[in-house]
Amino acid sequence: MHSLPSVTIDAGVLAVPHVDCAKDDAFQYVDTLLDWSKLLDEPWVAIYMSERASESLFADGLYPLRDQLRELFNAHGIVEYDVNTVARIANQLLAITPSFETYYRVKDVLSEHLETDPDVIRLTTHDGLQSDLARCITLIAVLRKHCSQPLGGHSLILREAPKQVIQVRAHIHELEHSRDDIPVLPCPPELFEGDVLVCDDFRGLIDCLDESAILVGASDDLGIDLAVRIALFKNAIAQGDSPDWSGVVVPAIGSRFRELCQQVCADQGDSVPPKILRSIIETIKGDNLPAVHALRTGPGGNDPQRMRGSDKAQRRDIDREFHLHYWECADGTVELASVVYHNDFSIPG
Repeated sequence: MHSLPSVTIDAGVLAVPHVDCAKDDAFQYVDTLLDWSKLLDEPWVAIYMSERASESLFADGLYPLRDQLRELFNAHGIVEYDVNTVARIANQLLAITPSFETYYRVKDVLSEHLETDPDVIRLTTHDGLQSDLARCITLIAVLRKHCSQPLGGHSLILREAPKQVIQVRAHIHELEHSRDDIPVLPCPPELFEGDVLVCDDFRGLIDCLDESAILVGASDDLGIDLAVRIALFKNAIAQGDSPDWSGVVVPAIGSRFRELCQQVCADQGDSVPPKILRSIIETIKGDNLPAVHALRTGPGGNDPQRMRGSDKAQRRDIDREFHLHYWECADGTVELASVVYHNDFSIPG
């Protein structure tokens, strides 16, 4: 998939809590670390760390060394997890290459009077972590405002995210980079203003992603699968469920679905992709059945339904103009075939 959704993990997420912290905080730290480590195995997201993450953690005495983790585990009776496993995960995350700065070709920023709303900078009182977070937030805000975003967007993972969108204001004196798409930034006393998407758990990360943009911009079926999976996940949450990401059942993607779906999206603009995703959700969940009709071999109501062996061709109304064609397979699964205009009754086999 072209231009993967991406995240930068703030070093503060990996900062080992003080041994005197509350027991719940100690357990939450380990749970959070293990949860984010699962992203390492996901093919659809690119993960980055600041090149100064390790340096900041060491400077503040918060690097998750085995001795510190063992002391934390012993103090709070943590036996459910293995110290070596947690230390290995922390090191694995901190060793991710390339760094955020290298990948996005932004080296450093000289700024002052940084304000974020809500104030996430002061969620940590440690100088090294605070400085690195301020630098990363400023750089991400500049990239988000002036540069092409990764498909689905870029999120900053924090230990605590009070709000999904953080407003950023700062005096920027100098930006060191090697990009050709960043314009001249406002000079002090004029303020730079931007925003950053942040999250502190997996559900928050998925909520930050734009499934419609992913559907339209996907360069392969992995991207289509991801867009549909996100839409189904968000729908389940909206219905009050607690979905398991790995358990989300996504329909098969037909060989020409991406091409034909994106063709319609390109012709019609931003209003159509959300409708397509809604109709796919309805198809998977068996909702809005009056919108479903047998796709027949001819124009007559008595003409036989198109078949592919034992699979039945179906036509679901997206709206008056557009329709979702899919195969209702004999094994009970669904294969998405095409998105078509009203007068098109074809379906790829």
